[in-house]
Amino acid sequence: MSAAGDRLQDTARQAALALPGVSHGRPFTPELDVYKVVGKVFLIVTDNPDEQIITVKCEPDYARA
Repeated sequence: MSAAGDRLQDTARQAALALPGVSHGRPFTPELDVYKVVGKVFLIVTDNPDEQIITVKCEPDYARA
């Protein structure tokens, strides 16, 4: 667990919830925060302090940025 990882996860969660039309839930496991727009997943954040992972879905050209 790292403080930088905690901050990054918190920032990702806050940014996602600030977007219009976003829904949040835990449909897969209690340790995964899932964020959707129009029913499509765009962000998954772990709640496990030993595995601070953020998964962001985007177009391949944007992923390089």
